[in-house]
Amino acid sequence: MRLRQIRLVRCLLAATALGAAGVVGGFTATPRPAAVAVPATAPLDFKLDPVHCMALFRIHHVGAGQFWGMFDQVGGTMTYAEDGRTAPTFDVTVQVESVHSGDDKLDRTIIGPQFFNAKEYETIRFVSTGGEAEGDGVWKVTGDFTMHGITKPVTARVEFTGLAGNPVQKKAGFEATFQVKRSDFGMDWGVKNKALGDDVRLVVGLEGDWTR
Repeated sequence: MRLRQIRLVRCLLAATALGAAGVVGGFTATPRPAAVAVPATAPLDFKLDPVHCMALFRIHHVGAGQFWGMFDQVGGTMTYAEDGRTAPTFDVTVQVESVHSGDDKLDRTIIGPQFFNAKEYETIRFVSTGGEAEGDGVWKVTGDFTMHGITKPVTARVEFTGLAGNPVQKKAGFEATFQVKRSDFGMDWGVKNKALGDDVRLVVGLEGDWTR
């Protein structure tokens, strides 16, 4: 019995040595090749399609309802890589006089000196400065936001909404949401007496055409 145990131990030791040498059952094991890093896809440039872009804003009115308005003249550029491995970049400009509230008289007030003062400050602009992924197709994008002649850093949550087309023509879409304080940009009418909220929520829908 002891002799059989010794022989079994010797067999196990021999099998272990062969396995370490890469030989199993008479065949030499082929080592796996090292993983090769796949390069990121080069970003594509897109020009914003003003027909399919818009910027919505929401503000608290007299401490009661949430009032919505819209700017419908939005232009600029953006870049995006099809593999989604790098954050998109944006340079977006909104024409202030394109505001729509549903009431012509109120529109004139919004673009007047108490608020946007469109005669002196014709545009609102956002230029991205960086970004990091928060999930699949979602980024936290930082940038410089200029309104009423004042520039402040903001952070937007940007969601990729789709890429369509073919090797010749492509369209890409994004939706960005962020919040600013009016008073930070010199528009503080109604803040102290709470006639109009200070916090403004913005939802910006963007669609661009690939520029080859």
